[in-house]
Amino acid sequence: MTAGVLVIGGGIAGIEAALNLADLGEQVYLLDDTPSIGGLMARLDKTFPTNDCSICIEAPKMYEVQTHPNITLLTNSIVRKVKGKAGDFKVTVVEKAKFVDEDRCKGCAKCAEACPVSLPDELDGKLGGIRKLIGLPFPQAVPNTYVVSPLCRFGHMDHAGACVGRCIIDCSQCRECQIADCVVACRKEGAEAVLLWQKDKRHKLRIKSIIVATGVEPYEPPADHYGYATYDNVLTTMQFERLMNAGGPTEGDIIRLSDGKHPKRIGWVQCVGREVGLKDELPEVPQAELKADQGGHLPYCSKVCCMFSTKQTIIAKEHDPEVEAYVFHHNLKDYGKGFHDFVRRAQGHGVRYLKGKPSDVFQDPETKCLTVRYEDLDSGELHDLELDLLVLAAGLLPGQRNARLAKRLGLELNERGYFAERDPVFAPLESTVEGIYLCGGATGPIDISESVTQAIAASLRAAEWGGEADG
Repeated sequence: MTAGVLVIGGGIAGIEAALNLADLGEQVYLLDDTPSIGGLMARLDKTFPTNDCSICIEAPKMYEVQTHPNITLLTNSIVRKVKGKAGDFKVTVVEKAKFVDEDRCKGCAKCAEACPVSLPDELDGKLGGIRKLIGLPFPQAVPNTYVVSPLCRFGHMDHAGACVGRCIIDCSQCRECQIADCVVACRKEGAEAVLLWQKDKRHKLRIKSIIVATGVEPYEPPADHYGYATYDNVLTTMQFERLMNAGGPTEGDIIRLSDGKHPKRIGWVQCVGREVGLKDELPEVPQAELKADQGGHLPYCSKVCCMFSTKQTIIAKEHDPEVEAYVFHHNLKDYGKGFHDFVRRAQGHGVRYLKGKPSDVFQDPETKCLTVRYEDLDSGELHDLELDLLVLAAGLLPGQRNARLAKRLGLELNERGYFAERDPVFAPLESTVEGIYLCGGATGPIDISESVTQAIAASLRAAEWGGEADG
């Protein structure tokens, strides 16, 4: 039996690489460490510069991955061990228990309805989004299976009123549980899909080549930076994206969190975390520590933020033509195909681009309106601008698991925490280990179209390797 190709990361780059390889006749294992593929793109509302529906583009590809005969989907899984060399890697994968049988789950949501504990959603918590201890990662998730949070399963949510965790014996000893509400609700539906005794699975794979497509994560500004985490009406671009998304907690209604009113004056601040002149205030720290120390200074441009904000200004104006939109920037990056025209389109809608450096943000205690004090970088003059809502264009970080994965694959990381290419000019997308290739956010901040292009290139290189497995 011919050895397969392992694709690590189920975002748009990993999905595209897997589908391309599968269509070439390769046996593909698509691995993601979350319960669903889709990555960051699945949480977006629109894509720039076309403003097409993000999930409308990605969901059909996600479904094709699940149904393609040449693709084996391994979600909620991690790479534990890698041995061998190009053409004959031996990879051990651990598939972590979801405590729900994917084949039996009907998606009826009765288990979530019965769950007594609600928590703030990781991404939408500031916006009022909540989730249960059992539920779908998001509505279009693939696999479309409910998942029990490990916090619940291992008794860590007993203080919040969870029904699991008060047992005298461990669930692995009792398969007729009448304590867990989700188990009882599922059993009443005749499914018996919730399996609290489910164990992790180990898979030993024979792999001829590997593609790393681990993606990026949004940077969260330090508390009180431009009023973030202090003033209700200061959001990040990712939070605003969820605010205007029909699948978000407000069902696409753009509101102020302080009072639920529709904002009429919205500002976007570019290069948050990378501001010139703030290095003393935001000390530069190793990239690997940025997740833990959010006071860190991002030492690079994240490439996508200017167009991300531009997209949001256009959509905000489409929601309400009376909205006044302002973009504070140092040096606008419109480098890609159609990007310059995209900015012109926003300006045609009345969006104002201010070449200015904000210094302070003040809130009116009564109205909750915000005043942004900024320096006009052309004239050097100070100005104040009153806004209803302020959106911070924070940058992108490498995946927080990059260091661990790099160690297991024997790869090198660059000084920014991304996977290092052997030679970006003469050997692009090749890692420092033969037979292992890189694409998408694994190498640095990147937009969706570039991710897809890189994924196709990496898949063609990965397909070149021969390799025979003994079955």
